[in-house]
Amino acid sequence: MRALLFIAGILLAALGFLAFQGSKDPLLLQGGLTLGGGFVICGIFSIRAKWHGIAGAGLLAFLGFIRTVPSVVSGEKGPAAPFMLGAATICLVVLISVIQTFRAERTRRSIEKLKAGVE
Repeated sequence: MRALLFIAGILLAALGFLAFQGSKDPLLLQGGLTLGGGFVICGIFSIRAKWHGIAGAGLLAFLGFIRTVPSVVSGEKGPAAPFMLGAATICLVVLISVIQTFRAERTRRSIEKLKAGVE
């Protein structure tokens, strides 16, 4: 999971940089660096506090997905469209991975409690 956070952060930062190179719009660069940097920070934070970093990444992925989905659904054309589609895809992948990780941990803890005989 931690590797996914670092990869997503680097991909989003690179995507923002490429979108900036194509359109010269500094907002795309800022968006890519902000969202990508947030994922990298969550990845670093998860080294010491695993679940807090993963939860932060889940929230960031949710907000990133919600922010980019309207422009993807509306079919906007222009230099921001590929960036928004890429960012929405990456955020959705991270969000689904975070949800699966939390569900797996919940199952693991339930099994552990059952084996220990604690109700």
